Amino acid sequence: MRKRNRQDLNKFSRISLFSLLILLGIVVIVIFVAVFFRNPKMYSDFETFSLGTYVHLKISTKLNPDIIAREIFAELDRITNKFDPYKEGSVIHKLNHSKDWVEVDDETFALIELALRYAKITDGAFDPSLGRLIDLWGFSKYTEKVSENVEREVPSELDINEALKNSGFKKIQIDYNKKAIKTNGVWIDLGGLAKGYALERAYQIAKSADQECTGFIEAGGDIRILGPKFGKDYWIIGIRNPRGTDSIDYIYLRSGAVATSGDYERYFIKDGIRYHHLINPKTGYPADGAISATVISDDAISADAYSTAAFVLGVQNWLFVRTVFPKNNAEVFLVAPDQQIFKTDGFSFYEQIY
Repeated sequence: MRKRNRQDLNKFSRISLFSLLILLGIVVIVIFVAVFFRNPKMYSDFETFSLGTYVHLKISTKLNPDIIAREIFAELDRITNKFDPYKEGSVIHKLNHSKDWVEVDDETFALIELALRYAKITDGAFDPSLGRLIDLWGFSKYTEKVSENVEREVPSELDINEALKNSGFKKIQIDYNKKAIKTNGVWIDLGGLAKGYALERAYQIAKSADQECTGFIEAGGDIRILGPKFGKDYWIIGIRNPRGTDSIDYIYLRSGAVATSGDYERYFIKDGIRYHHLINPKTGYPADGAISATVISDDAISADAYSTAAFVLGVQNWLFVRTVFPKNNAEVFLVAPDQQIFKTDGFSFYEQIY
C-alpha cells in the first residue's frame, strides 16, 4: 500500500511539473505577444503659444516627455524673440535699422543665406526683404493673428510704390569672410521660413534626446514628423479647405514635413475684397493667384519657404512651379481662386498608402 502511494505521489508530481511548464510557456507567449504585437508607443500631448500661433506637440519617447517638451518650447520662444523684426534688441531689428554692415552670429547668417537661396530658386517669389511692405499693410505684429473682424485700410498706391523701392532680396549684401549683412534700406522679415526653422529645431532636439522617439509637432498648420505613428504607421494629415472647415484632401506621412500658406489666417476684408499677408514682391499687393498652397518636403524649412513661394506664384506661374519645385524636393498642392486644384506630378505619391 505504501509503495502504491509513493507511485501515485510521483505520478502527481510529474503531472504538476508538466502543468507548471505548460503554464510558464503560456505566460511567456502572452508576454511575447504583448511586447511585440501591441502598439508599442504611448503618446503625450503638449500645447503652447509661440511663433505667433498655437503649437501642438505629440510625442512618444522612452525618456520623460515633459522634459523634451519644455526644451522644445523654450527653443521656439527663443527663435520667436530672436528673429522678431519688430522686437527692439532682436538681431533682425538691429539689421533693419542699421545703414552699415552688421556682423551676425552663425545661426542668423546661415538662416539669411538660406532665405536668399530660396529667393533665387523661386525667382524672387520667396523674398525675405518685404518687411516694409508687410508693415505698410498692417501685418507687422509677429504675434498677431489678423482676421476679417480687424479694421484695416488699404495703403495708397504711392505708399506701396515707395515701399517697393526699399524692397528686393538682391539689395541684401553678404560678407562671407566677416559673416556680416548689409540691408541697404530694406527690412528683412524671415516670417516665411522662421516657423519652419523652429519646427526643424524641435525635430533636432527631440531626436538628440531620443533617436527612437516618434510623433509630430504642428504650428499654425505646418507639421514636422518626428517619426512614424506607433513606430511603423502613417500619420494621416488633412489639407484644409481654404473656404471651409473641412479637409479637401488627405496625405500620408511617416517622415518629412508639410506646410500650408493660405489667405485665410492673417487677412482683413475691405469693401468686399480680402487682403492677406502674403505679399507679391513684384506688385506690392497681396498675391492673387491662389488661396492655398500646401508643400511636402524633407524638412520643415523647405516646406515653409516653398509653400510661401508657391502661393505667391499661383496658377499664373504653374508651369514654373510644376517644373522647378519637384527638382528641389518640394511637391505642391495648389488651390486656385476658383477653387480648382493643381498638383505636381509627385504629390499623388503621398495621397495613398504603400
